[in-house]
Amino acid sequence: MNARLADLRILHLFANYKWTGPADPAIRAAVHLRRLGLDVVFARAGWTLPGAEHRMDQELAKARLPVIGGLQLSKHFRALPLLHDRRVLAARLLRGDFHLLHAHQPTDHLVAALAKRTAARAGRRVVLVRTLYDPDAPAARWRARLSFRATDGVVVPTQAVKEQVVARFAIPEARILVQEPPTECERAVDGDLRTELGVGREHVLVGITARIQPHRRFELLWEVAARVVRQAPQARFVLLGRGNAEDTENLVRAPIRRLGIERFVVLPGYLHEPAYSRALASLDVFLFLVPGSDGTCRAVREAMAFGLPVVATRRGMLPHILAPDPGAPAGEPAPGVACAEDADELAAAVLRFVTDRELRAAAGAAARGKALRAMNPYHAARDLAAFYHELVTGRDERE
Repeated sequence: MNARLADLRILHLFANYKWTGPADPAIRAAVHLRRLGLDVVFARAGWTLPGAEHRMDQELAKARLPVIGGLQLSKHFRALPLLHDRRVLAARLLRGDFHLLHAHQPTDHLVAALAKRTAARAGRRVVLVRTLYDPDAPAARWRARLSFRATDGVVVPTQAVKEQVVARFAIPEARILVQEPPTECERAVDGDLRTELGVGREHVLVGITARIQPHRRFELLWEVAARVVRQAPQARFVLLGRGNAEDTENLVRAPIRRLGIERFVVLPGYLHEPAYSRALASLDVFLFLVPGSDGTCRAVREAMAFGLPVVATRRGMLPHILAPDPGAPAGEPAPGVACAEDADELAAAVLRFVTDRELRAAAGAAARGKALRAMNPYHAARDLAAFYHELVTGRDERE
């Protein structure tokens, strides 16, 4: 590792206590940077709703990441917590505690930008990096403009987002790194959950990971399922997700009763690790309709890492994620299919994978290959470390 990087102390900030979409890739980035030898610590939200589970605390502990306290880092903009966090972080920057700040959410980005400006007035240089996770760059409102004016480098998930950042915030192209959100590709999984799910080896399992909410288009999901099982009764649809009692009844149980497909649907609910990985290891195909709060579509990326072919809609980043991998060997197929939001088109795509074992295996291998090449957290950390070096020194370590 470059000696200059080894001397840096790096703080990653994440302004949310919930296990929201960007949380996993943010933690993956910090974990793998530390494995490269960088001195990385993490700042998570000190504020939660009363009695709420601090899931980020749990996941950071599992990842064995060192965590600093003293910052509130609430998700939403609030003037008093913001001023408190700016003061606390600026004091630490002035002491020389951190040389590089890496923000992952809008509020922590603003906190870091304000603290950096305070430190700069006292002659202390700090580098600020922001990672974006959505299919579009932020709108150029005053808080975003203020934050990006103090930003030295930006990590974006697609070329399209890079172009938007250049246009909206005048960040030079050389200071933008295009990088797929890192996804853990090597998980030790002890068997699968088929017995627990009550399905046999003769069944072809189509998995769906989604919180049960009205905007996630469950009515379309069950129309697709009804069409598939009419032609392929060996198919079983496995919903990995939960919702409140009313939504579960109205969006799941009542529709599958009305369509007469109850015996073709498996409802294990929300699964924590390691059960969730065992559930993914049980599946044959993955279906994903509407991204929720997670613009990175982490559920799709994780399914691909497990070698599952994916059928999805064309919302958000899904067409990009399921496009053929430019780095793939010649002749490798796409890892999945992005369809119109039409029950017939989606059902036809699912049916092809359900009924054609060879096609399923080839697309699954392509999905796994793309995850290993484009989403590998070790490769992502290595490239991010080189990006840090370039921002700190003004020299491209990759030249």
